[in-house]
Formats: sequence, C-alpha cells, structure tokens
Amino acid sequence: MYTLSKLLNDQELTYLSLTYQGLDKKAIAKKLQFNDNREHSYIEKRIFEKLSVNNWHNAFRRAFNLQLLDRQDFLVIDIQKEASTISTKITEILNSTAIDDKEKELVIFLALLSFQIKIEYSYLFKEKE
Repeated sequence: MYTLSKLLNDQELTYLSLTYQGLDKKAIAKKLQFNDNREHSYIEKRIFEKLSVNNWHNAFRRAFNLQLLDRQDFLVIDIQKEASTISTKITEILNSTAIDDKEKELVIFLALLSFQIKIEYSYLFKEKE
C-alpha cells in the first residue's frame, strides 16, 4: 500500500500535472527528457494503476480528491483565455500532418476533457465562496 505522500513519484506527478495542463506527448517528452514513446505508455500505466483508474478523466478527479493536484489553480482560471488556447491547439492538431486521424482524435479529446474539468472545478469552487 502506498502512503499518500508517496503515491506518485516526482516524475509521475509531473507527468500527471503536465497532462492535465493539456500538453501533448511531444512537449511532455521534452520536459521530462524521455528517450522514446514507450516511456509515455509505461508512466501512464503506472499512474492509472496507482490511482486505481482506467482513464485520464478519472485520474484527474482522483488526483484532486487526493490533493495531488492543486485546486487553487481553478480559482483563478480565465475561461476565455483557456477557450482561446484550446481553440488554437485544436486547430494546430487538425492541420497537423505528423499524426494520424486516430491520434488527432485522442489528443483533441484529452484537450477538451482537460478544459471541461477546469470549467467544472472552477464553477464548483466559485459556488462555495
């Protein structure tokens, strides 16, 4: 059994945070200095196992419940800025020729999921103020 403070190691926690922020795998690989794409699937699998989830949506929710991600980020979210950023990102993904349609679909889904969760939590926290 993991203790809460050691549930995720530093690399896993950073990966979770960067994924939540909407960074794509290429940007995450650069920040974490991954050598190949297999490292993504390996670390994602470890994160999902440790959080006892099977997708990013539940991973993010569980991470907030366990206070592995900082809820304060939602109190200062600028929805218009986030919407503009996500719109630009989706346009770039759709125009990309470097990835196939299935991967485009997944990357767009994750970006929209991240945006949705940010809006939900922002709304919830503002309601409690």
